[in-house]
Amino acid sequence: MSTLFYILGYLAVAGFFCMAYLKIKSYLAASPLHVRWELYPVPHEGSKTVYGGSFMEEKDWWTKPRHVEHMGDVKALLTEVLFLHATFEHNLKLWVRTYPFHVGMYMLMGGTIIVLCSAVAQLLGLDPQGGLMIFVGNIISACALAGTLCIIVGGVSLVLRRRADEGLRRYSTPEHYFNLLVFVLFGALGLAAWVSAPSYFELARTFMYNLITFHFAPQTNVLFSLHLLVGFFLLIWIPMTHMGHVFMKYFTYHDIRWGDEPTNYSPKNQQKIMDALKYNVSWSAEHIAGDGQPKTWVDVATTNPAAPKKED
Repeated sequence: MSTLFYILGYLAVAGFFCMAYLKIKSYLAASPLHVRWELYPVPHEGSKTVYGGSFMEEKDWWTKPRHVEHMGDVKALLTEVLFLHATFEHNLKLWVRTYPFHVGMYMLMGGTIIVLCSAVAQLLGLDPQGGLMIFVGNIISACALAGTLCIIVGGVSLVLRRRADEGLRRYSTPEHYFNLLVFVLFGALGLAAWVSAPSYFELARTFMYNLITFHFAPQTNVLFSLHLLVGFFLLIWIPMTHMGHVFMKYFTYHDIRWGDEPTNYSPKNQQKIMDALKYNVSWSAEHIAGDGQPKTWVDVATTNPAAPKKED
C-alpha cells in the first residue's frame, strides 16, 4: 500500500505536465490567427506605454526594425498573477474573495518548491537537524498555516459569492462549485495535518526525500496522507478544467490581448493567412457576394460585392 501511495504521487506529477503540454499543444494547433483587440497601452511598447502609444504612430514604421520591451510584458504578467490587478480594478467585491484563495495557492506552491530544495539539500549532505533546516522549517510551517487558511476562507467565500450574486449564479456550473470545494477540502486536510503533527515541515520534507530517493516508507500521519491524496487528484484534475488557466492564461488572454505583431514582420503569420485564404466558404450573404456555391476566401476577397452582376 505504501508503494502504491508513492506511485500515485509520481503519476500525479507526470500527469499534470503531460496534460498541460497536450492542452497547450492542442490549443495552439486549433486556434486561428488572432484578430487584434487594438487595446492600448500594450506593455511591450516601452516608453510609449505611459500614454498608450504604439510603434505604428511612427512615420514609415513598416520600414524600420521593431523593438519589443519584453520586460514590460513580464512586469505586466507578474502584476496580474501576483495581485490580480484586473479583478481588483474592475470587480473589487470578487477580488476580496478570490485574492486570498490565490495567495493561499501561491504559498503552498512556493512552499512545495522550498521543501523540494530542502530534500535535495539533505540528499547532498545538509544536516536535516541543522540550524538552516530549522529556519526553513519555520518558514514552511508559517506558509502552510497561512496558505491553508487562505484557501479555506477564499474558497468558501467564492462559493458563497457565486450563490449570492445573480450574474455569477447564472453562469456557475456544478463543476465550478466542485472545484472550489475540492480546494477547500485540500486546505482543510492540510490545516488538520499542521495542527496534529509536531512538524508539518518534517512530514513534507520526509515525503519529498522519499519520493526522490525511491524510498517508499509508510506515512506517519493519516491526515497528511489524505491531504496529499487530494493534492494528487488536483494535479490531474486542474489541466482538464477551467482552472487550467493557471498555465493557459497567457495563451488565452495575454497573447491575444498583446499580440500586435504586424504580418509583414512575421513569416509565420503570413503563412497562416495564406492557409486561411484557402478555406472554403459557402455563405450566401450578399455582403460577401455569396451565391450559395462553394468558394474560397480568396474568391470572396477578390470579388467586388457592389459590382453589377453579369447577365447570361
